[in-house]
Amino acid sequence: MQTRYLAGAVKVFGILVILFGFMYPASAVQASWLDRVKDIYQLPENVEQIQKDYEATKQQLEDQKDKLSEAIRHSQETEERLLGQNETLKKENEQLQERLKAMEQVALDKEKRNRKLTYMAVTAVSLVVFYFVLGRVFRFIVWRRQKRGMR
Repeated sequence: MQTRYLAGAVKVFGILVILFGFMYPASAVQASWLDRVKDIYQLPENVEQIQKDYEATKQQLEDQKDKLSEAIRHSQETEERLLGQNETLKKENEQLQERLKAMEQVALDKEKRNRKLTYMAVTAVSLVVFYFVLGRVFRFIVWRRQKRGMR
């Protein structure tokens, strides 16, 4: 039974050693002097490529800068145009508000005039009816006095 535990422990220990071996990197390989000489002769080609990439990137940046400037100018023109339209619409809105107030005032004046005419007509009809009724009452009173006086 101890051998079984010992064999299991050896397996676990072996697995741990392999895992630690993968975790720690191997030492860096030293380049030979021939590789270094080759790298030195390839440097000018790399520098030229880097310069070409730099110039291309610089040109792209200038192009994007020009496009951005054009977009800013266009947006400013659009903003100015929209502000002008906004001012025009604001003036039109004020004019319409004034017209609306004037129309409301005309409607109120018309309503007042109609009410006044209605009161005048009702008063005139009432006066005519009152005159007619008063005339009848007066005739009736006169008729009654004359009738009493004849007796």
